Amino acid sequence: MSIALRPIAPDEFEAFARANATGFSADVNLEGLEQTRDYFEFDRSLVALEGEEMAGTTAIFSFDLTVPGGALPTAGVTWVSVKPTHRRRGVLSQMMRRQLSDVRERGEPIAALWASESVIYGRFGYGLAADAVSLTIDRAHAALAQQEASCGRCRFVTRDEALAAWPAVYGRVLREHPGMYSRSQAWWQKKSLREHDRAPPGLSPRFCVQYEEDGEVQGYASYRVRGDSRDGVPNGTLYVRELMAASDAAYAALWRFLFGVDLVAIIEANLRRVDEPLRWMLADPRRLSRRPSDSLWVRLVDVPAALAGRRYAAEGRVVFDVRDGVCSWNAGRYELEAGPEGAVCHPTTDDAGITLDVADLGAVYLGGARLQTLRRAGRVEGDDTALRLADAMFAWEPLPWCPEVF
Repeated sequence: MSIALRPIAPDEFEAFARANATGFSADVNLEGLEQTRDYFEFDRSLVALEGEEMAGTTAIFSFDLTVPGGALPTAGVTWVSVKPTHRRRGVLSQMMRRQLSDVRERGEPIAALWASESVIYGRFGYGLAADAVSLTIDRAHAALAQQEASCGRCRFVTRDEALAAWPAVYGRVLREHPGMYSRSQAWWQKKSLREHDRAPPGLSPRFCVQYEEDGEVQGYASYRVRGDSRDGVPNGTLYVRELMAASDAAYAALWRFLFGVDLVAIIEANLRRVDEPLRWMLADPRRLSRRPSDSLWVRLVDVPAALAGRRYAAEGRVVFDVRDGVCSWNAGRYELEAGPEGAVCHPTTDDAGITLDVADLGAVYLGGARLQTLRRAGRVEGDDTALRLADAMFAWEPLPWCPEVF
């Protein structure tokens, strides 16, 4: 089977989307597709062609990813699929290798993605760098331990008002949380706050509420409600789409508001932080159901640039021996000298204190995993002194969080 790889042209977008959907045994939402077109980067797409047939797809969204102490240009890998008729023939491997080479040529030190299946991307050097939790609580048990009133107020806003105020709030939160990515104006307009956002069957329209103090917007939340009743008693479910707070007061006020929405029995919020403060704010924290799952996977495309591009919690020097079976330019030994003020990383011939695969380096890169844990899992080799030092260096507060699938 001969496979050719190339970007798609704008007039091929629907065919590309249909090929991608086939890989997921799904259909194409044409209305949503037209909105996606406005922020889709055609020059960063790849289609795998067998003759004229689109057998596989992938694409990239360009953004800055927050890393500990800063941000780096990142390739947001997305739209990855292979048709069932072409699986296990090397199509995905061809696309991934070509894509990573293109990312390197573009000068982006990192690639990141959300994995449809967690078994797929480790073999291409992606490491599980961040988790997320799904939260569920009965409204009857959602009282906060501290009930003092805030200094501000929550109010409903239109989509236009949200577009005017929310990006600034998001930007403040973005700077603090490794794993979050920048959003363009088109992304806000066509994805995060999509125009003509048709509600799925049974769900309410999108509600937008923001928290203000002295006229300054400090937080926001968007949500939908599925109305229901049981034996005449309201039994609806409120689904939190996104909640961002640039202050502790805004965070508490928004959750207090959501817990107070009438005709609701259950509140659900997906893709929340692993270190979510809400658990510690509840009067009865055991009532909060927390289901963790993997979220962001990170791939270091340029090891020394990526390691030098973040800050570190502790001063230290570590030598890594990095294995990389996909990006041969990465494989080798690197000396990292780093601390809170900055870092330098370069190739070295010194003895390595830690030996690991590039995927495991990606897993610890944002501070979400520990090298000593990975050693106990049989993934990393190293002496105790080097591992303890590296863990102290790579640790970061807060833990990584990616609140939106791209």
